[in-house]
Amino acid sequence: MTANNQANPATQLIHLTYDGNFELDTDATVLNCRIIDEPSEITSDDSNAAIPSSDSPASRNVRVELQLDQTTMHPQGGGQPTDVGIIRIADHGSSSSCCTYFAQIDKVCLDRSTGIVTHSGSVHASENVEPTIMFPPGSSVTVSVDAYNRRILSECHTAGHVVDAAMAKCEALLPPVKGYHFMDGPYVEYAGNIDQDKEGFLEKLKRVYLVRIFKCDRNFQVDGFLNQTFLTATTF
Repeated sequence: MTANNQANPATQLIHLTYDGNFELDTDATVLNCRIIDEPSEITSDDSNAAIPSSDSPASRNVRVELQLDQTTMHPQGGGQPTDVGIIRIADHGSSSSCCTYFAQIDKVCLDRSTGIVTHSGSVHASENVEPTIMFPPGSSVTVSVDAYNRRILSECHTAGHVVDAAMAKCEALLPPVKGYHFMDGPYVEYAGNIDQDKEGFLEKLKRVYLVRIFKCDRNFQVDGFLNQTFLTATTF
């Protein structure tokens, strides 16, 4: 089901603005909501229910795609994983918590041809909320980025740039061709070959990296410290 079939304007990416670079929360307006899964019942004692309710015996779990006028969530791209977080429907003064719902966002994608960002996730709602009226166009929501996840991913991405700076410091001016900043095994890939002793170069590279990251003395003994803080030279 599509709540609005009309073309939407490009999403304002707050994280790309100077003042919004470190903002994690923002108010936004729903432009479009598409339900992509049929609702399924979740019993009130289900440990995966995002909104526990002592008043209702069951709740519904619905998969949706949301498009907003603006967002603080970083879409997946540039070698960095998607932000995750919550999009919560604004409280209009209802005294009944059983009529509230929010979307647990697990993927954010940018359509580069239109500039529209789509937030995908699961909505956990009480059985009193009809899926057909969830996140109606024009409704006000609050977008909240998972701060811990954003920080870890940002640090991992920054580490890739430090690797690049360390390569330049070691006079290895190879062009980077790929950066993978996912936590299951981040790396920076370069084109070309290292025209020197590989083991000696990697030792020098690790030392320069540690100096830049941890502000170590240049004569610092790398080996013992390296086992605790640096995975392997194959990260590069």
